[in-house]
Amino acid sequence: EEEAKNATNRVLNLQEEIAKLRKELHQTQSEKKSIQEKAEIYKQETDQLVLELKEQNTLLKKEKDELNHRIQDQAKEMTDAMEKRLVEETKQLELDLNDERLRYQNLLNEFSRLEERYDDLKDEMKLMVNISKPGHKRTDSTHSSNESEYTYSSEITEAEEFPMRTEEPSEKKAPLDMSLFLKLQKRVTELEQEKQSLQDELDRKEEQVLRAKAKEEERPQMRGAELEYESLKRQELESENKKLKNELNELRKALTEKSAPGANVPGTPVYRVLVEQMTSISEELEVRKEEVLILRSQLMSQKEAIQPKNTMTDSTILLEDVQKMKDKGEIAQAYIGLKETNRLLESQLQTQKRSHDNELEALRGEIQSLKEENNRQQQLLAQNLQLPPEARIEASLQHEITRLTNENLDLMEQLEKQDKTVRKLKKQLKVFAKKIDELEVGQMENISPGQIIDEPIHPVNIPRKEKDFQGMLEYKKEDEPKLVKNLILDLKPRGVAVNLIPGLPAYILFMCVRHADYLNDDQKVRSLLTSTINGIKKILKKRGDDFETVSFWLSNTCRFLHCLKQYSGEEGFMKHNTPRQNEHCLTNFDLAEYRQVLSDLAIQIYQQLVRVLENILQPMIVSGMLEHETIQGVSGVKPTGLRKRTSSIADEGTYTLDSIIRQLNTFHSIMCQHGMDPELIKQVVKQTFYIIGAVTLNNLLLRKDMCSWSKGMQIRYNVSQLEEWLRDKNLMTSGAKETLEPLIQAAQLLQVKKKTDEDAEAICSMCNALTTAQIVKVLNLYTPVNEFEERVTVSFIRTIQMRMRDRKDSPQLLMDAKHIFPVTFPFNPSSLALETIQTPASLGLGFLTRV
Repeated sequence: EEEAKNATNRVLNLQEEIAKLRKELHQTQSEKKSIQEKAEIYKQETDQLVLELKEQNTLLKKEKDELNHRIQDQAKEMTDAMEKRLVEETKQLELDLNDERLRYQNLLNEFSRLEERYDDLKDEMKLMVNISKPGHKRTDSTHSSNESEYTYSSEITEAEEFPMRTEEPSEKKAPLDMSLFLKLQKRVTELEQEKQSLQDELDRKEEQVLRAKAKEEERPQMRGAELEYESLKRQELESENKKLKNELNELRKALTEKSAPGANVPGTPVYRVLVEQMTSISEELEVRKEEVLILRSQLMSQKEAIQPKNTMTDSTILLEDVQKMKDKGEIAQAYIGLKETNRLLESQLQTQKRSHDNELEALRGEIQSLKEENNRQQQLLAQNLQLPPEARIEASLQHEITRLTNENLDLMEQLEKQDKTVRKLKKQLKVFAKKIDELEVGQMENISPGQIIDEPIHPVNIPRKEKDFQGMLEYKKEDEPKLVKNLILDLKPRGVAVNLIPGLPAYILFMCVRHADYLNDDQKVRSLLTSTINGIKKILKKRGDDFETVSFWLSNTCRFLHCLKQYSGEEGFMKHNTPRQNEHCLTNFDLAEYRQVLSDLAIQIYQQLVRVLENILQPMIVSGMLEHETIQGVSGVKPTGLRKRTSSIADEGTYTLDSIIRQLNTFHSIMCQHGMDPELIKQVVKQTFYIIGAVTLNNLLLRKDMCSWSKGMQIRYNVSQLEEWLRDKNLMTSGAKETLEPLIQAAQLLQVKKKTDEDAEAICSMCNALTTAQIVKVLNLYTPVNEFEERVTVSFIRTIQMRMRDRKDSPQLLMDAKHIFPVTFPFNPSSLALETIQTPASLGLGFLTRV
């Protein structure tokens, strides 16, 4: 029973537990269900959030892609814009550089013109000095010294460097340094301004001389009248003096004979006689005073007219003596002294007249020369006044160029002063270096022999004599004129160009400069470079019309310039050198200034070369490019029965396209023989083609008979022949073809249709190298030569003008055929070893010694 109760209790407990567990299970299930519901809701919410995030992610990706594309597009646009801007800025800088280079080279051209003018004026002055001294050898030292002082007053500060400037004009002067010629350009303007004032002063002096002559002619007559007047006065004075003496004697006798107590009483006869005598004496005294005043005025007039120096007696003393005169003898002596004084004054006057005549002759000679110069200046002024407005603008530009040149000269003077300071500092540095070396040597002497053996010796910079050649040429100072004469003035370019290496004179001159640099002789270096530059200028002035001579010295000047750069020791110019060439660099002097002077000289020679080839080609261009029919039978102007000549045969005295090409071949072969730099040859060819194109186009714009369809074909064919010549010579990259573009477009304009608006649009897009004025002029001049062609209508020309009204181009019709492109001289190092160069005997340079 107990077990049953226990079992029953246990069952009840178990049931309670079961119920409790069921309740907990139910509760757990309900919780599970709620959790599942929450989980389902959370899952749904999570899925919804994931969907939203995916959508946002997709949108963000799209935005990212769009932004990336936009960034890439912007970066591309910015890159393109920056590249375009960089190209434009580069082009603008190149244009500015070319403009600046052109202005600088125009200044050099103006300087060379002024330099030639200075030389001509100097020759005229020498000739004038020789002409103004015929029949005797006397030199007007005063005029010479004044002229020397006047001419070189601005050069006093540089008297140590240029002592030859104070020499007399009749003596031969040494070649002047380049800085003098640069400063003379500044002096030309001042001399021209002072010339007019000097001429006015001379005119005033001449008028004064004429007035003095007129006065001298009047003086003898006046002096004769004065002498007659003085003689008459002297006679009257003598007679009056006699009367006074007689009356005085009578009065004395009367007083002695009739002495009475009442003689002195008023009213008595004696008293009346005394009163009368006193009255007459007072009157005579007044007369004598007037005569003394007259004599004083005469003496003062003579003093003012003659003005004697240190010899004329003081007039005041004479006047005091005249006032003290009371006797006839004293008056006679005064008169004799006055006559002697007059004779002395006359002799002095004659001496002064002779010296004055001599000065007058010299002044007349100067006046004549100045009048001739004034006439030339007036002619030039009249020519300038007759120039068109464009030329006047050019004259104003030249005035501005002169102002800039003066500023440039001032800057150059400052640079020269700084260079002098640098030279002084270099000399002081060398002196200090020598002292340091001496101190080091003294310290080495004080060291014991054991220390000398144990311790290493520092190397000392001592020049070592080597037996092999160092690429230098030694010459004596007195042989410098002979060197310039044989190597520059008397040298024949043809023989040197054919038989010897190109640029041999330049190499020889540089080897001489190297030896002077090796000796540390600055005077020798300066003298050689100055003599070389002056010698090249002299030979170009003498034979400046010979293309071969000008080309030869342009090539050698450039080679000399390249040598000074290659062996200057600057790293930028030593990249292509061999180790042996680097050993040949200059050691003591920096010749950068002379490199600039040589560059300016090369620019002047290049401009002279362009003028020479222009003068040679000028008569050929119009005939060969326009008038001669290279393609036969195209024009149709001649009758059909007349047999036309072939292109290889032309009328005697006329030029053809073949003549121009032959001349171009001659130019090119000469420049190649002289070893001219390839880049410089390209620039010469570009300038030559520009001249051909400009002259041809200008004549086409001025000649109505040349503006036709057939002539356009002829011109295009001729231009194609010139292009073929460029291809044969490998010169297509020289830019010469681009200079013919205006002529090519003008020829195309003559050949295209000229009727509809589409034709007008095509012409506007095609003729971008021609100005609006040139296009309109060609259309106006267009002349049909057969019935198949028509004239250009006025409406079509107006259409062209309307379409091109927004184009910003020059209103100038003709091209500037005298324009010269700015030239550059790119560095072109030589691989030739200096120690292998030998001077041939044919040059006559036996006084040079290889070192």
